[in-house]
Amino acid sequence: MTINSFKQRSNPLNLKRTLLGSGDSGNIIALLVFWIFLIAISAVNNAQFISKTTFNAVVFNMCILGILAIGQALVVLSGGILDLSLSVPLILSGCLSVIFYDRGWSTIPLILASIFISGLFGLINAFFIVVMKINPLIVTLGTGFAGSGLLLIIFSRAMVNPKSWIAGFGTSYTFKVPSAWWPMLIFTVIAHIFVKYSRPGRHLVAVGGNPVAAKVSGISLARYRVGTFFAASLISGTAGIVYAAFTPEIRPSAGTLYTLPMIAAVVLAGFSLAGGAGNFLALFISVGFLSTVPTALVFFGLESLWEPFFQGLILIVAVSLDAVRTKKSGNRE
Repeated sequence: MTINSFKQRSNPLNLKRTLLGSGDSGNIIALLVFWIFLIAISAVNNAQFISKTTFNAVVFNMCILGILAIGQALVVLSGGILDLSLSVPLILSGCLSVIFYDRGWSTIPLILASIFISGLFGLINAFFIVVMKINPLIVTLGTGFAGSGLLLIIFSRAMVNPKSWIAGFGTSYTFKVPSAWWPMLIFTVIAHIFVKYSRPGRHLVAVGGNPVAAKVSGISLARYRVGTFFAASLISGTAGIVYAAFTPEIRPSAGTLYTLPMIAAVVLAGFSLAGGAGNFLALFISVGFLSTVPTALVFFGLESLWEPFFQGLILIVAVSLDAVRTKKSGNRE
Protein backbone atom coordinates (compact mmCIF):
# COMPACT_ATOMS: atom_id res chain seq x y z
CA MET A 1 0.00 0.00 0.00
CA THR A 2 1.40 3.34 -0.97
CA ILE A 3 -0.13 5.72 1.49
CA ASN A 4 -0.33 9.14 -0.10
CA SER A 5 -3.88 10.21 0.49
CA PHE A 6 -6.33 9.71 3.33
CA LYS A 7 -9.05 9.37 0.73
CA GLN A 8 -7.47 6.27 -0.78
CA ARG A 9 -9.71 3.19 -0.93
CA SER A 10 -8.97 -0.45 -1.70
CA ASN A 11 -10.98 -2.91 -3.71
CA PRO A 12 -11.91 -5.63 -1.20
CA LEU A 13 -12.28 -8.15 -4.02
CA ASN A 14 -8.65 -7.77 -5.06
CA LEU A 15 -6.68 -9.77 -2.48
CA LYS A 16 -3.26 -8.61 -3.70
CA ARG A 17 -4.31 -4.96 -3.58
CA THR A 18 -5.96 -5.41 -0.19
CA LEU A 19 -2.93 -7.02 1.45
CA LEU A 20 -0.05 -5.35 -0.35
CA GLY A 21 -1.51 -2.12 -1.63
CA SER A 22 -1.62 -0.69 -5.09
CA GLY A 23 1.96 0.53 -5.35
CA ASP A 24 4.16 -1.27 -2.83
CA SER A 25 3.99 -4.88 -4.02
CA GLY A 26 7.25 -4.41 -5.94
CA ASN A 27 9.01 -3.09 -2.85
CA ILE A 28 7.69 -5.95 -0.72
CA ILE A 29 8.77 -8.55 -3.26
CA ALA A 30 12.22 -6.96 -3.57
CA LEU A 31 12.72 -7.03 0.21
CA LEU A 32 11.56 -10.63 0.34
CA VAL A 33 14.00 -11.57 -2.43
CA PHE A 34 16.90 -9.90 -0.58
CA TRP A 35 15.94 -11.69 2.64
CA ILE A 36 15.76 -15.07 0.91
CA PHE A 37 19.05 -14.36 -0.87
CA LEU A 38 20.75 -13.58 2.47
CA ILE A 39 19.45 -16.83 3.93
CA ALA A 40 20.53 -18.78 0.83
CA ILE A 41 24.12 -17.51 0.69
CA SER A 42 24.47 -18.01 4.44
CA ALA A 43 23.25 -21.59 4.10
CA VAL A 44 25.60 -22.25 1.19
CA ASN A 45 28.49 -20.85 3.20
CA ASN A 46 27.58 -22.97 6.23
CA ALA A 47 24.89 -25.65 6.12
CA GLN A 48 24.36 -25.33 9.88
CA PHE A 49 22.81 -21.90 9.28
CA ILE A 50 19.49 -23.64 8.54
CA SER A 51 18.72 -24.77 12.08
CA LYS A 52 16.35 -24.20 14.96
CA THR A 53 19.06 -22.20 16.73
CA THR A 54 19.31 -19.76 13.84
CA PHE A 55 15.53 -19.52 13.59
CA ASN A 56 15.24 -18.67 17.27
CA ALA A 57 18.06 -16.11 17.04
CA VAL A 58 16.34 -14.30 14.15
CA VAL A 59 12.95 -14.42 15.82
CA PHE A 60 14.35 -13.08 19.09
CA ASN A 61 16.02 -10.22 17.20
CA MET A 62 12.72 -9.41 15.50
CA CYS A 63 10.77 -9.26 18.76
CA ILE A 64 12.16 -5.98 20.06
CA LEU A 65 13.34 -4.37 16.82
CA GLY A 66 9.99 -5.03 15.15
CA ILE A 67 7.93 -3.31 17.86
CA LEU A 68 10.28 -0.32 18.01
CA ALA A 69 10.23 0.01 14.23
CA ILE A 70 6.42 0.20 14.23
CA GLY A 71 6.51 3.14 16.63
CA GLN A 72 9.18 4.83 14.54
CA ALA A 73 7.22 4.16 11.35
CA LEU A 74 4.15 5.94 12.71
CA VAL A 75 6.26 9.02 13.44
CA VAL A 76 7.76 8.96 9.94
CA LEU A 77 4.37 8.34 8.34
CA SER A 78 2.85 11.36 10.09
CA GLY A 79 5.58 13.69 8.84
CA GLY A 80 7.40 13.83 12.19
CA ILE A 81 10.66 12.92 10.39
CA LEU A 82 12.24 10.68 13.07
CA ASP A 83 12.07 10.10 16.81
CA LEU A 84 15.64 9.58 18.02
CA SER A 85 14.60 9.14 21.65
CA LEU A 86 12.58 5.91 21.52
CA SER A 87 15.32 4.06 23.40
CA VAL A 88 14.32 6.03 26.53
CA PRO A 89 10.75 4.71 26.91
CA LEU A 90 12.13 1.28 25.94
CA ILE A 91 14.52 1.18 28.91
CA LEU A 92 12.18 3.10 31.24
CA SER A 93 9.41 0.57 30.76
CA GLY A 94 11.77 -2.35 31.21
CA CYS A 95 13.14 -0.95 34.46
CA LEU A 96 9.70 -0.06 35.79
CA SER A 97 8.32 -3.52 35.04
CA VAL A 98 11.15 -5.09 37.06
CA ILE A 99 10.68 -2.67 39.96
CA PHE A 100 6.90 -3.12 40.02
CA TYR A 101 7.29 -6.91 39.96
CA ASP A 102 9.74 -6.82 42.88
CA ARG A 103 7.18 -4.75 44.82
CA GLY A 104 4.51 -7.35 44.31
CA TRP A 105 2.39 -5.78 41.59
CA SER A 106 0.08 -8.11 39.68
CA THR A 107 0.68 -8.66 35.96
CA ILE A 108 -1.96 -6.45 34.30
CA PRO A 109 -1.42 -3.30 36.45
CA LEU A 110 2.35 -3.78 36.08
CA ILE A 111 2.16 -3.88 32.29
CA LEU A 112 -0.30 -0.99 31.95
CA ALA A 113 1.56 1.29 34.39
CA SER A 114 4.98 0.60 32.85
CA ILE A 115 3.72 1.31 29.33
CA PHE A 116 1.67 4.39 30.26
CA ILE A 117 4.43 6.06 32.27
CA SER A 118 6.84 5.45 29.41
CA GLY A 119 4.31 6.91 27.00
CA LEU A 120 4.36 10.20 28.90
CA PHE A 121 7.87 10.71 27.58
CA GLY A 122 6.37 11.10 24.12
CA LEU A 123 4.23 13.98 25.37
CA ILE A 124 7.41 15.82 26.38
CA ASN A 125 8.66 15.48 22.81
CA ALA A 126 5.28 16.57 21.47
CA PHE A 127 5.29 19.72 23.61
CA PHE A 128 8.57 20.97 22.19
CA ILE A 129 7.78 19.88 18.63
CA VAL A 130 4.12 20.87 18.32
CA VAL A 131 3.78 23.74 20.81
CA MET A 132 7.29 25.22 20.70
CA LYS A 133 7.65 24.30 16.99
CA ILE A 134 11.23 23.04 17.28
CA ASN A 135 12.66 20.63 14.70
CA PRO A 136 11.80 17.02 15.70
CA LEU A 137 15.35 15.78 15.09
CA ILE A 138 16.80 18.39 17.46
CA VAL A 139 14.15 17.78 20.11
CA THR A 140 14.31 13.99 20.12
CA LEU A 141 18.10 13.98 19.94
CA GLY A 142 18.19 16.24 23.01
CA THR A 143 15.50 14.39 24.97
CA GLY A 144 17.12 11.10 24.03
CA PHE A 145 20.45 12.12 25.55
CA ALA A 146 18.82 13.79 28.57
CA GLY A 147 16.48 10.88 29.18
CA SER A 148 19.24 8.28 28.92
CA GLY A 149 21.39 10.28 31.32
CA LEU A 150 18.53 10.59 33.80
CA LEU A 151 17.82 6.86 33.60
CA LEU A 152 21.48 6.15 34.29
CA ILE A 153 21.34 8.38 37.39
CA ILE A 154 18.07 6.95 38.71
CA PHE A 155 18.33 3.25 37.90
CA SER A 156 21.98 2.47 37.08
CA ARG A 157 20.72 -1.04 36.30
CA ALA A 158 17.75 -3.30 36.96
CA MET A 159 18.08 -7.03 37.68
CA VAL A 160 15.34 -9.28 36.34
CA ASN A 161 14.25 -12.02 38.74
CA PRO A 162 14.96 -15.30 36.86
CA LYS A 163 11.89 -16.86 38.54
CA SER A 164 9.53 -14.04 37.51
CA TRP A 165 6.87 -14.32 34.82
CA ILE A 166 8.84 -11.65 32.94
CA ALA A 167 11.85 -13.95 32.54
CA GLY A 168 9.53 -16.88 31.89
CA PHE A 169 7.86 -15.02 29.05
CA GLY A 170 11.23 -14.58 27.36
CA THR A 171 11.93 -18.32 27.33
CA SER A 172 8.42 -19.64 26.62
CA TYR A 173 7.02 -20.79 23.28
CA THR A 174 3.57 -20.46 21.72
CA PHE A 175 2.81 -22.63 18.67
CA LYS A 176 6.52 -23.61 18.57
CA VAL A 177 7.54 -19.97 18.15
CA PRO A 178 8.98 -17.80 20.96
CA SER A 179 6.04 -16.17 22.76
CA ALA A 180 7.69 -12.76 22.64
CA TRP A 181 7.47 -12.80 18.82
CA TRP A 182 3.69 -12.66 18.78
CA PRO A 183 3.27 -9.12 20.19
CA MET A 184 5.38 -7.82 17.30
CA LEU A 185 3.21 -9.65 14.77
CA ILE A 186 0.01 -8.40 16.43
CA PHE A 187 1.26 -4.81 16.41
CA THR A 188 2.14 -5.13 12.72
CA VAL A 189 -1.33 -6.37 11.80
CA ILE A 190 -3.05 -3.71 13.92
CA ALA A 191 -0.91 -0.91 12.44
CA HIS A 192 -1.58 -2.13 8.89
CA ILE A 193 -5.35 -2.29 9.45
CA PHE A 194 -5.40 1.04 11.32
CA VAL A 195 -3.61 2.97 8.58
CA LYS A 196 -5.29 1.27 5.64
CA TYR A 197 -8.89 0.95 6.77
CA SER A 198 -9.63 3.38 9.62
CA ARG A 199 -10.54 7.04 9.22
CA PRO A 200 -8.04 8.24 11.88
CA GLY A 201 -5.35 6.22 10.11
CA ARG A 202 -6.04 7.87 6.78
CA HIS A 203 -6.09 11.26 8.49
CA LEU A 204 -2.68 10.46 10.01
CA VAL A 205 -1.35 9.74 6.53
CA ALA A 206 -2.84 12.97 5.22
CA VAL A 207 -1.10 14.95 7.96
CA GLY A 208 2.23 13.49 6.85
CA GLY A 209 1.65 13.46 3.10
CA ASN A 210 -0.02 16.82 2.56
CA PRO A 211 -0.45 18.82 5.79
CA VAL A 212 -1.82 21.88 3.97
CA ALA A 213 -4.62 19.91 2.34
CA ALA A 214 -5.26 18.06 5.58
CA LYS A 215 -5.64 21.31 7.51
CA VAL A 216 -7.99 22.72 4.86
CA SER A 217 -10.05 19.53 5.21
CA GLY A 218 -10.51 20.23 8.91
CA ILE A 219 -7.97 17.77 10.30
CA SER A 220 -6.18 18.96 13.43
CA LEU A 221 -2.47 18.69 12.65
CA ALA A 222 -1.47 19.35 16.26
CA ARG A 223 -3.77 16.67 17.65
CA TYR A 224 -2.46 13.98 15.31
CA ARG A 225 1.18 14.90 15.78
CA VAL A 226 0.86 14.89 19.57
CA GLY A 227 -0.95 11.58 19.39
CA THR A 228 1.72 10.09 17.14
CA PHE A 229 4.63 10.86 19.45
CA PHE A 230 2.61 9.65 22.43
CA ALA A 231 1.70 6.42 20.61
CA ALA A 232 5.30 5.85 19.53
CA SER A 233 6.47 6.04 23.16
CA LEU A 234 3.65 3.73 24.27
CA ILE A 235 4.69 1.19 21.65
CA SER A 236 8.34 1.52 22.69
CA GLY A 237 7.22 0.98 26.27
CA THR A 238 5.67 -2.30 25.18
CA ALA A 239 8.97 -3.25 23.58
CA GLY A 240 10.62 -2.47 26.92
CA ILE A 241 8.69 -5.24 28.68
CA VAL A 242 9.68 -7.66 25.92
CA TYR A 243 13.28 -6.49 26.29
CA ALA A 244 13.14 -7.16 30.04
CA ALA A 245 12.05 -10.72 29.28
CA PHE A 246 15.24 -11.35 27.30
CA THR A 247 17.94 -9.90 29.52
CA PRO A 248 18.85 -10.67 33.13
CA GLU A 249 20.20 -7.17 33.59
CA ILE A 250 18.80 -3.94 32.11
CA ARG A 251 21.30 -1.12 31.63
CA PRO A 252 20.12 2.36 30.53
CA SER A 253 22.84 2.62 27.88
CA ALA A 254 21.72 -0.58 26.12
CA GLY A 255 18.70 1.01 24.45
CA THR A 256 20.77 3.13 22.09
CA LEU A 257 21.88 -0.04 20.28
CA TYR A 258 18.41 -0.21 18.70
CA THR A 259 18.29 3.34 17.36
CA LEU A 260 20.19 2.74 14.11
CA PRO A 261 18.55 -0.63 13.26
CA MET A 262 15.01 0.69 13.82
CA ILE A 263 15.61 3.67 11.54
CA ALA A 264 17.21 1.42 8.92
CA ALA A 265 14.24 -0.96 9.08
CA VAL A 266 11.73 1.85 8.55
CA VAL A 267 13.55 3.52 5.66
CA LEU A 268 14.44 0.21 4.01
CA ALA A 269 10.74 -0.73 4.11
CA GLY A 270 9.94 2.28 1.95
CA PHE A 271 8.59 4.72 4.52
CA SER A 272 9.28 8.14 3.07
CA LEU A 273 11.13 10.50 5.42
CA ALA A 274 9.00 13.23 3.85
CA GLY A 275 5.94 11.55 5.40
CA GLY A 276 2.71 10.11 4.03
CA ALA A 277 4.03 6.89 2.45
CA GLY A 278 4.87 3.45 3.78
CA ASN A 279 3.71 -0.13 4.25
CA PHE A 280 3.72 -2.13 7.49
CA LEU A 281 3.89 -5.48 5.73
CA ALA A 282 7.08 -4.30 4.02
CA LEU A 283 8.31 -3.20 7.47
CA PHE A 284 7.78 -6.73 8.79
CA ILE A 285 9.98 -8.15 6.03
CA SER A 286 12.54 -5.38 6.49
CA VAL A 287 12.79 -6.20 10.21
CA GLY A 288 13.20 -9.88 9.37
CA PHE A 289 16.00 -9.10 6.92
CA LEU A 290 17.88 -6.87 9.37
CA SER A 291 17.35 -9.39 12.19
CA THR A 292 18.99 -12.08 10.05
CA VAL A 293 22.12 -10.01 9.36
CA PRO A 294 23.78 -10.42 12.82
CA THR A 295 23.39 -14.21 12.74
CA ALA A 296 24.58 -14.38 9.12
CA LEU A 297 27.72 -12.43 10.01
CA VAL A 298 28.56 -14.98 12.69
CA PHE A 299 28.30 -17.83 10.20
CA PHE A 300 30.54 -15.91 7.80
CA GLY A 301 33.16 -15.77 10.54
CA LEU A 302 32.92 -12.03 11.16
CA GLU A 303 33.03 -10.56 14.65
CA SER A 304 30.08 -8.66 16.11
CA LEU A 305 32.12 -5.46 15.69
CA TRP A 306 31.18 -5.57 12.00
CA GLU A 307 27.45 -5.37 12.74
CA PRO A 308 27.27 -1.53 13.14
CA PHE A 309 29.21 -1.16 9.88
CA PHE A 310 26.71 -3.21 7.90
CA GLN A 311 23.76 -1.56 9.64
CA GLY A 312 25.11 1.87 8.72
CA LEU A 313 25.78 0.74 5.15
CA ILE A 314 22.22 -0.58 4.82
CA LEU A 315 20.86 2.69 6.22
CA ILE A 316 22.83 4.74 3.68
CA VAL A 317 21.51 2.59 0.84
CA ALA A 318 17.95 2.84 2.18
CA VAL A 319 18.09 6.62 2.56
CA SER A 320 19.52 6.92 -0.96
CA LEU A 321 16.64 4.85 -2.33
CA ASP A 322 14.18 7.04 -0.41
CA ALA A 323 15.74 10.14 -1.97
CA VAL A 324 15.38 8.62 -5.44
CA ARG A 325 11.72 7.70 -4.77
CA THR A 326 10.98 11.18 -3.47
CA LYS A 327 12.63 12.80 -6.51
CA LYS A 328 10.67 10.59 -8.92
CA SER A 329 7.45 11.37 -7.08
CA GLY A 330 8.18 15.09 -7.30
CA ASN A 331 8.88 14.84 -11.02
CA ARG A 332 5.57 13.06 -11.65
CA GLU A 333 3.73 15.83 -9.82
